[in-house]
Amino acid sequence: MSRFSQIAIIASREAWEMSGLELNDDISKRTGVIAGAGLGSVESTDLFYEGLVRRGPHETNPMIFPETVQNIAAAHISIELGIKGPNTTFSQGDIAGESAVFYATGLLRKKTADAVIVCGVDELTAPLLLGLSSLKLLSVTDTLAPFDNKRDGIIPAEGAASVVIERAEDAGNRGANILGYINAFGTGSDSVGRFSYASPESMSLTIDSALNKAGISPDFISASANSTVELDRNEAIAIKSSLGRTVPVTAVKSQIGSFMASGVMKLTASLISIREGVIPPIFGLDDPEIPGLNYIMNQPVSADIDSCLINGFSHGGSKVCMIVTGSGREEKG
Repeated sequence: MSRFSQIAIIASREAWEMSGLELNDDISKRTGVIAGAGLGSVESTDLFYEGLVRRGPHETNPMIFPETVQNIAAAHISIELGIKGPNTTFSQGDIAGESAVFYATGLLRKKTADAVIVCGVDELTAPLLLGLSSLKLLSVTDTLAPFDNKRDGIIPAEGAASVVIERAEDAGNRGANILGYINAFGTGSDSVGRFSYASPESMSLTIDSALNKAGISPDFISASANSTVELDRNEAIAIKSSLGRTVPVTAVKSQIGSFMASGVMKLTASLISIREGVIPPIFGLDDPEIPGLNYIMNQPVSADIDSCLINGFSHGGSKVCMIVTGSGREEKG
């Protein structure tokens, strides 16, 4: 089993145990697994095709092949935990995790499922680093600095984060330990180049869509910024257009690095921030290119917060923004 699948299983098992749900046959059939994964197990893909090219199809290890597809993590999670409901994987660039969360909430609203494990997972391997380097996407100074004038590219990372999502009424009725609520989404897509991002105006429209559906103004923003020149600039302009200068802005990727399924990790980080009343800083930000925003710089800030705008903007122009609130306030629906 690949590391990609292993860390997804570990995160999902921990999330399921924290949910307090008792698995039986009825619950198993009404529980789904939705994963967001950028590229799957690149290490397994490299091993499989290396064997195919060097030794031919008759000498290739068939046991490696299942680990080469992006949906293998979701499959392993279902098998390991005994989940028999819907099983889907999103591989949508930088917003794979956000897209998985969006789809999972739709399953709950349509009552296709009663609970959904949502997992965002990616692994970091040498072949992936070589590919990103050849595309000139990596930071040449090995520096993460979202929104800063000195930013020059990403530092890739790996990890897995999982959450269990239910309808608010169901979780409340069973006395669940509710961490927060997913309140509303804004989604969209631009027709831009493969490694380009949506325009500031387009990003602002998606932010506004989420805000209007939620009917609230966020207490802070978890930005999509990943230390690339175009994304960070466009997002800063969009935030200023939609929300002005006062709402605090943080960027989790400055702390964890950049991987395509980080949206679920941003979700968990935002809920922890709300619970603890602390907004983490943007590491590496000293000299913002776009001034006039309330960037959280250098040190975490204690604050009375109960809502967060989580931005997800991917290369290729896809967009998912979501509003989450703390356990003291229910979802809008």
